[in-house]
Amino acid sequence: ADSPIYVSVRLNAGNNAQAGDLVSKGENALGTTFRIGTYDNQGSPGSNYLNFFSFMATEDNTSVNLTSNNTSGLVIENFGTGQFPINNIVLNRGQSYTVAVRPDQATGNRAGLIGALVSSDKPIVVNSGSANGSFGNGGARDYGIDQIVELSKVGKEYIFVRGDGADSFENILVVAHEDNTEVYVNGDTNPVANIGAGSYYIIEGDSFTNNNMYVSTSKDVFIYQGVGGLNTQGNPSEANQGMFFVPPLSCGSRGDVN
Repeated sequence: ADSPIYVSVRLNAGNNAQAGDLVSKGENALGTTFRIGTYDNQGSPGSNYLNFFSFMATEDNTSVNLTSNNTSGLVIENFGTGQFPINNIVLNRGQSYTVAVRPDQATGNRAGLIGALVSSDKPIVVNSGSANGSFGNGGARDYGIDQIVELSKVGKEYIFVRGDGADSFENILVVAHEDNTEVYVNGDTNPVANIGAGSYYIIEGDSFTNNNMYVSTSKDVFIYQGVGGLNTQGNPSEANQGMFFVPPLSCGSRGDVN
């Protein structure tokens, strides 16, 4: 467009079932280094759960490499029992590649894609998340997907506002890119976790204070937020949840909004 526009993709599973959406990050989506986030599926995953990430090349002859620390027991769709790394995936402009796992097929699939590293030699765009799944441990499910940004655009300080869900799925997923990444919650001087490159830590919903949470880290991290909604009876429901990629606090985003 010749002026700024907003683009989102919204989808549903049909029959008034699960639904989700992602917001395009525009030119900010372009990058070469990304860390993946999905639901962690603590309960008993159903046959229609799917964790995935996809990427699309924006230039010809783009080479992409995929690596991960979490390869134990991972079963990738249409890839057999092969595990990471998957190297030198060559794509031309507009071509895409998808990696997906079914959490019901293997225990390692439940959270096995979280923290996976997607790196390329030319700018790509990446979508990540779960087409059905949950941060909770019940039997309900919903979509949690988003377009993400690369390492140079993430940070060390984040603010979160709680949704209408229960503690079990009002979660914050922190994904480290470097070793010895300390995670602090609500200004506490003692870290709640120290995680390595490609590892993750989940902050449960009971860490919100007055429906807000402040998270800081010693090194730049990728962060995803799980939020919940109410059912028709007005109660928190694991069947009404979502997940989205969260931008860090930035001096450039403070001030007036026109």
